Parts: sequence; C-alpha cells; structure tokens
Amino acid sequence: MAGNTGQRQTYLRPLVALTLILVLLPLALGASARAAPAVDTPVSGPILSDTTWTLANSPYLATTNVQVMAGVTLTIQAGVVVKFNTDKLLQVDGTLVARGTALAPITFTSSQASPQPGDWGNIQFTDSSVDAVFDGGGAYVGGSILEYCTVEYGGGSSMPPTPAPAPTPTPKVVDGVLPLLGPTADQDRAEASVYGTIQADAAAPLIAHCTVRHNGRGGIYAVATEVSPVTIRDNVISGNSGGYGGGVLTYYGTVTGNTIRDNAGGYGGIYAGYSTVAGNAVSGNSATYVGGGIYADESMVISNTVSGNLAGNGGGIYANHSTVAGNTVSGNSATDYYSGDGGGIYADWNSTVTANIVSGNSADNAGGGIYTMYSSTTTGNIVSGNWATHAGGGIYAGGSAVMSNTITANSVSQDGQGAGVYYGAYYGVSDFLYNTIVGNTAPSGIIGGIAIVGSPQFHYNNLYGNSPYDVVVASYYYGAVADISSTNNYWGTTASVDILDHVYDWYDNANRGRLLFIPYLHGLDPQAPVPPPQHLQGVAGAGAVASTWDAVPGAPADYGYKVYYDDDAPGPPYHGTGAAQGNSPIDVGALTQFTLSGLGDDTVYVAVTAHEKGGREGWYSNEIDNLRKVYLPLILRDYSPATGTATRGAPLGGYGLYSYGQGGYAASTSAPANTGLLLLIGGLLALVIVMVGAYLLVGDEAADGPVEQLPGTQRLG
Repeated sequence: MAGNTGQRQTYLRPLVALTLILVLLPLALGASARAAPAVDTPVSGPILSDTTWTLANSPYLATTNVQVMAGVTLTIQAGVVVKFNTDKLLQVDGTLVARGTALAPITFTSSQASPQPGDWGNIQFTDSSVDAVFDGGGAYVGGSILEYCTVEYGGGSSMPPTPAPAPTPTPKVVDGVLPLLGPTADQDRAEASVYGTIQADAAAPLIAHCTVRHNGRGGIYAVATEVSPVTIRDNVISGNSGGYGGGVLTYYGTVTGNTIRDNAGGYGGIYAGYSTVAGNAVSGNSATYVGGGIYADESMVISNTVSGNLAGNGGGIYANHSTVAGNTVSGNSATDYYSGDGGGIYADWNSTVTANIVSGNSADNAGGGIYTMYSSTTTGNIVSGNWATHAGGGIYAGGSAVMSNTITANSVSQDGQGAGVYYGAYYGVSDFLYNTIVGNTAPSGIIGGIAIVGSPQFHYNNLYGNSPYDVVVASYYYGAVADISSTNNYWGTTASVDILDHVYDWYDNANRGRLLFIPYLHGLDPQAPVPPPQHLQGVAGAGAVASTWDAVPGAPADYGYKVYYDDDAPGPPYHGTGAAQGNSPIDVGALTQFTLSGLGDDTVYVAVTAHEKGGREGWYSNEIDNLRKVYLPLILRDYSPATGTATRGAPLGGYGLYSYGQGGYAASTSAPANTGLLLLIGGLLALVIVMVGAYLLVGDEAADGPVEQLPGTQRLG
C-alpha cells in the first residue's frame, strides 16, 4: 500500500499546482500592475498645429485646460486614455477626431485615484469648431467626431452652474434666432458653467457609439442650428446628474438608437427642442420638473421605448407642440404633490399623440396613461392598465380630440373620476369619437369608465363592461348644466333599461345633465377598435392550461380569437413555442375555450385577442398563468398564510423576486438582506465541491498492479 500511496500523491500534484496557479496568478498580476504604473504624458494649453495623441504615449494627462485652436485638428487614436486634473477641460475651436473601436475605445476620465462625478470639466465644441460632415447615406466623412469613446466622471465647473429655469411653454424665436441655453460665444469657455460633459454650443459634432456615464452634469448638451443639426446616435448614456436633460439636451438634432438610463436632471433623460428623438431606450430617469424620460418641444418623438421614468408631470414623455407616435410607454410615474399629471404621456399645446402603447403608468393626480390639453389630439393609442388617484386612470383630456383609442383595464382610486377617461369639453376641440372603452374599473362610488364634463360630441364608441358605471355625467362648467348628445354608441346590450343601469346622469341626480343615448347601435361600431376579450380564466394541469373567455358582445359573425402564450416573462409580446397546438399565436376561430398542452415545467403566461376575419386585431385580454412550481437549484421563498402571498427567487448568481397575490406577480429589484452572505457561502461551497470531487475522481494505479478504486467513486476510462 505504500507504493499506492506514493502513486496517489503523484496523481494529486497537478491538481494542487493548478489550484495554486489559479489563486496566486491574479494576485501576482495585480501586484505587478501596481508596481509598474504607466507614465502619464502631460498635455496643456493651446494646440497650435495638427497633432495626434498616440496609443504608444497613452495615458495623457491634462494638467491645465487644453484648447484645439481654430483651423487645427487633434486626432486621438483608438485605445488612448485621456485623464484630466480637477476642473480641467478640453475645448475644441477646430476639429477633434476621436475614433475608438468597440474593442479599443478612447477614454476621457478623471485623474483622481478614487474618481467621482464632477472631478474634471468637460469636452466643449464651440461655434468655431468644424461640424461633422456626412455623405448621402448618412455615413460620416469628416469634421469633428466622438466615436466609441467613454466619457466619465466629468461635469465639474470652475464656477457654480446656472440653475435650470422653470419650464416655459415654448422657446421664443426672435429675429429668426433661437436663444442658446448655454454660454454665449463671447464668454470665456474655460470659466463658463458646465451644462453637459460633452457640450456643443452652436456646433454639430457626430457623437456615436459612446459611453457617457457617472458625470456631475448632464451627459450631452448639444445646441446646434437648423442648417447644421447635431447627430447623437447609438450611445449608452447613464448615471449622469444635473442640467436640463440629465442624459441629453439637444436643440436642432437627431437623437436615435441610444440607451439613456438612470439619469437625473431638470427634465430627465432627454430634453429635445426642434429635434427628432427616435428608436431610443429611455428608462429609469428622473426629472425635477417635467418629462422624466423625454421632454419634447416642437419635436418628433417616434418609436422609443420609455419605461420606469419619474417626474412631477409627464413621467414618461412631456410633449409641447410636438408629435408623439409609435412609442411603447410603460411603468412611468407622475408624482408632483400638487399636480402629478400624465404618468405616461403629458401632451400640451397642439400636440399629437398617436399609435402608442401606453400601459402600467401612474399619476398622483390625473391622466395615469395620457394627460392631454389645449387642442391636442389623441388617436389610435392602446391605453391599458394605467392608474390615477383623482381623474382619468387611462386618459385625462381637456379641450382635446380623443379618437379611435383602445382604453381598457385602467383604474382610479375610490374618490376619483373616470376609471378609463376623464373628458372635459371646456374649450377648443371637443370630439370623443370611435373609441373602445371596455373593462375599466374603480373600487366603488359614482365612477364611470368615462366621466364627462361639458358637452362634447360623443358618438360611435364601443363602451361596456366598466364598473361601477360605463358613463358618469357631470356636465357642469362654471355652474352650467347641459345635456350631452351621445347617440350611435354601442353599449354591449340592445336593452335600453340595461344602458340606463350603467349610466349615472340627470335620472339619478338632478344636478347633472342627461346623457341622450337614443338611438344607439345594436352591434360594435365597425370603425372603433376591436375590443379585447373579457374575463379570461384558466385551469392548469400537467403541462397544460385550459382557458375560457367571454365572447365579444355585438361582434359580427366573422370575428375570431387568437390564443397567445409565452414563458419568458409576464406581459406582451408573447412569442411562445413548443405547445402541442403550435407556436404563439394560435387562431382558434370562433371558439371561446381552448386548451394548450405540452408546455413543460416553466410558468406559462396566456392572453387572448379578438380579430376580424383577415382584418384588424384588438388588444390583449387580461393575462393568466399556470402558477406551477418552479424547480431551481436554490429558491428563496417565503409564504404568508395571512396575506396569501408567496415570494420566490432565482438561483444564486442573480436575483429577481416575485410576489404573487390576487393581482399577479409583482417584480422586486431588491435582493434579500442576506443575499451577499448566501452568495459567499455558495461560492465557497462550490469551490469545496469542485476540489473534493476532483480528488475523489482520481484513481490509485500502481506501476505494476491493477487500479485501486476509491470508495464512492466511478472509474473513468
């Protein structure tokens, strides 16, 4: 056995040696890096001739302000690091060509050992700098550019910054000139207040594929001209604070394809004037004033995803004289104590809000989904699952046209008005036409799916299934009481007595006007949106979900239904695959019950839509899931019999808790208090298992004898 023991030691030596290498190598490398720091190349003052900052001489250290003089080009090679001492900046009066790559970005950062936001000044492009030049296809061909650059820990100033002013309806153009919001051309730039860490004053560099983060002012502040707009595209702008737009402020620019998250400022993520804001992901930003995600003035806001932002008014988007079209706006909040209007979108002064999906937003006052005023127009939107405290869970509209919207599953508090819509025909356009208002609810009280104040044109709508009432008539404005013309609407029934039961008006309270609903439609209005099916319910079995739903009342014979499912997360889109009946969606014709099978062990989410044969399709019903147990390596769970809620978590290595109650799953982004300890214990346990397992899988093989298999092991080969 002595020989065998010696052989065992020989087998284990490679494992021990490898373990020591893996443990000690990072420490050795770290010590080596600390022992031999790179030598900074100092730069300062004016650059008087064309200059290149090379990778070989990186990093560079700006010991004073650096100025690229007019007519001069500074080129910075990929991978270069430029560090700045306190409050120092780079001013570009000529041309800056800083083109990194995805694998070798250029970095502009603090020189401090422990960098903090505001350590250094900024990169300033003045009005004499050379604007970016593009070919006919929009590709860069010359001029100033920041591409694949990281700009961090800047935004400091040698003078206190000028506070952001209170919001105004529209900037005034005087003699054809829009006043600049930043320092004027004749100010000393080195001593000027910093408005953005990348700052362009009457200048238009290209800013593309950059990371702009952790700065003490707004990320990008770019005021260009109508003739030479600035282009800001495909950047990640995060964790910046201060200024007008915490992430981006631009006048006369295009802001496209950017990820703008977790910034804070007077106007949140993006402040856009006379600009186009398209295709951006805007999330987690906050505004002191309005427009938590986007503030738009005389601008186009198109096809953005705007989620989880916060502001006093317009939690997601605040639009003034602007068009807001094709955006997905979800989970935003308006929280001002005195107003708190427009959780998703606040549309003011002749704005147009069209073809947006507005869901899951909230307002402390009015317009949980959309708040629209002063001759604005709201058309073709999906407004679902929003909430407001006082008025208009889905939409609050005053003096504005509201047409062809789907308004469903919204709510207000017990003391609110208009679970789906609060419509005030105060002034201006007063058309409420071709809308579908279905399944909006309030806890109790005299609350309708729509509350009407004034005397609008109220026709050709589908409205039913709202509680406690479909319509509540206030019909007072400065003491006036008036009847409302409400003919040619569909109420989900053909019995006038049933309609009366779902309307609160003069017949219930003589201080209110009458809702004149006769004649009414006996079927769905064909021009209003297709209604979502109501009351989807399901029963889960082994790998299956059997579901039923109510047929859409008043639907023509060619109506059918589609069943959607998915297993990645609650809510649309639903792109599920693998069910025995086919991939999502499954057209089930006129059926109002259907069973999905072959679903496996994951939680599956199911919803249903209605559609015309070969034509339009409506929004989703309520969602159900199969509520099956999830099997994971480690589950953090807590069940409360008193509340009927359970908390479940993901495996070690990431967390995302979900609480299930009557309202479904509610996500939490915070880890339990002992997550760090669990991760540490789990990591140590994994290391022990690996080392012990490796030991046990080693057999003892004598040089001249058979292999001795250790107890509890399996021979390999």
